[in-house]
Amino acid sequence: MTADFSNATSRPHVLVLGRAKTGTTFIAKSIEAACPATPTRFIMEPAMQHDINRAAKASNRSTLIMKVLFDHWDKQRDALSELATGQSQPNFHARIAIVRDPRDEIISRILFRPFSFLVSGHARAEDIERWANVLEHREKNHEMTFLEVQKAFAATFSGASDPADEIRTIARLCMGYADYLKLNQTVFTTLRYEDAVADDFSAIEPALGWQVSKTQDLGRFGYTKRSGAATNWAKWFHPSDLETIKDLMGPACAELGYFDWTTPADIDRTIEPEHHSEYARGLLRQYRRQGGAARTFIQRLRSRLFA
Repeated sequence: MTADFSNATSRPHVLVLGRAKTGTTFIAKSIEAACPATPTRFIMEPAMQHDINRAAKASNRSTLIMKVLFDHWDKQRDALSELATGQSQPNFHARIAIVRDPRDEIISRILFRPFSFLVSGHARAEDIERWANVLEHREKNHEMTFLEVQKAFAATFSGASDPADEIRTIARLCMGYADYLKLNQTVFTTLRYEDAVADDFSAIEPALGWQVSKTQDLGRFGYTKRSGAATNWAKWFHPSDLETIKDLMGPACAELGYFDWTTPADIDRTIEPEHHSEYARGLLRQYRRQGGAARTFIQRLRSRLFA
């Protein structure tokens, strides 16, 4: 099914759009790994048009695989649409939108956010250890509710919100994303995260013009991957969580196509240390490998200078 791009007048650049922690990196890297038009260049999360212009100018002989977070463009949706439809450069051959179950997204977010807190200076190494201990407690205690875990998260990190407010915020952002995709349904080809982790990219292959298989090699972005699984919410949410979370998040789930709230009565609520407490400590190691303290100092200095 692979198209012939050898005589193409322009390279088959690809835009991959999604919300944070919905598998955008792994899906974009899978598309890049399978792309027949080499060389490729992966562009990670440009937040402004001038960032894109600079990347495109520096890569005029490469195929761009550009991962864009809707979170960064939520307040500049017209500019995002102009980018996607080719009214601003580069001109994309395919535009892919990622959709993930918001219930899994909220779990993925709570487990990755400590890294963001480290980078922004809102967390210290001892905070990460306290959080890892919370996760260890949940790993041993299957009756601990997700809302209790969220409360412990908010008590650990000063930049965290009240659990209900956190869920409302994510639900609102998911609704905004669903509204945007509805308005641009002829522009984007949609891929469900759940299909991608099952190695099914058939929904986007006609738009791309080549076949895709999921990659295990995320290169220097490997730390962004946690479990690479779907429907984690079913074992994370205690039965006593469901009514509250459904009330706060149900409409947003439905807008993105997720309706089923049924969980098996005998579900195994075991969560693995590899993807939880050990993952939390791994983020701290990654932060240190990236020169974390110096990076945080520079970010704080910039915020003071340009506030």
